[in-house]
Amino acid sequence: MVRSSELHPWVLGTLPLAFIFFGLAMFTIRWWRLRRRHPQDPEELLLGAVSQSLHERGALAASLGELRTVHERVLDALPFGLLWVDQRQRVAGLNRAGRELLEVRPGVVGLDAGFVLEPFPWILEGLGREPGSTWRCDGGGRRWSLRRIATPDRVGALVQFEDITEVEQEERRLLLRERFAELGEMTAGVAHQLKNGLAVLKGQGQLLKRAGHGQEATTLLEETEELELLVQRFLQWAKPLEPQCVELELQGVAAQAMREVGKRPLAQGRELVLEGEGRALADPMLLHQALVNLLENACQATPSGGCVRITVGEGSLEILDEGPGLGEDTLIRMLRPFESGRPDGTGLGLPLALKWVNAQGADLRFLSRPEGGTRVSIRW
Repeated sequence: MVRSSELHPWVLGTLPLAFIFFGLAMFTIRWWRLRRRHPQDPEELLLGAVSQSLHERGALAASLGELRTVHERVLDALPFGLLWVDQRQRVAGLNRAGRELLEVRPGVVGLDAGFVLEPFPWILEGLGREPGSTWRCDGGGRRWSLRRIATPDRVGALVQFEDITEVEQEERRLLLRERFAELGEMTAGVAHQLKNGLAVLKGQGQLLKRAGHGQEATTLLEETEELELLVQRFLQWAKPLEPQCVELELQGVAAQAMREVGKRPLAQGRELVLEGEGRALADPMLLHQALVNLLENACQATPSGGCVRITVGEGSLEILDEGPGLGEDTLIRMLRPFESGRPDGTGLGLPLALKWVNAQGADLRFLSRPEGGTRVSIRW
């Protein structure tokens, strides 16, 4: 048996050698592994770099795509049209509201602006205006509001546009209602005083007739009756309106008004024709009164042997006469209260018709016919 005193020197001598051999073994294994590893092919390195670049570009494209989608959704949510024309004079963008207003497809983006906007010269003209300005104009039978938006030169031109036809019509109706209300208050006071005085004159005329002054009494009573009709017109003008609108068959109301006017002397020798059918939300009494006034005016304008035609459509009525037509100045004058184109007129026929039509939420227009005469249009 070996003693511990003899074992210690042997162990102490062999430990350093063991560490040396272990280090040599590890070095040999690492060197062998390095020798087995072949250098990477340059083509593989290039393909790897390209793959990495494509991956990064794909991620960037996806991010830009999401941003573009959000951008387009924001523009499509705008309630007005927005047109973007770049420096190359091409349509770079047109939001959904703009496409609907112009009735074009998304495919116009990228096309030449002059080609796309040829049917819309009022918008094409706006591209040359000073940025920041807002203006209104007519185009395509509608009324437009446009504004050139200030942008950096490299962006191109941005034009905001919207259809304000209905807005302007409602503004005009409101203005007319306010004007009618002011004139109505004044007229009501005058008519009230006249009515009291006419009642006295009529009573005196009747007394004269009973006393045997027949000729004098007849002249006085006839003049009094004419003045009473005028006062009645004044009171109609002054009367505040509370329309009771219901769904109406327009041809029925038009036929009734035509029968009433047809019995009057001014319609003699003129043919009254009714055609078409349609419905609208209207007040039957106010519409009837308006049509009677307009038909009377049409019969007075049409020469004997001519034709006055009423055309009914869905939400529309048109009265066509064969008269000389109305110039713009004449029309403006005739639509003013108490201004008449006839010596015996009161100047309230057309203004009252305008008032009654507007009170129902409809629009009244007078247009010259190419073949001669006037087209009176009522549209809801």
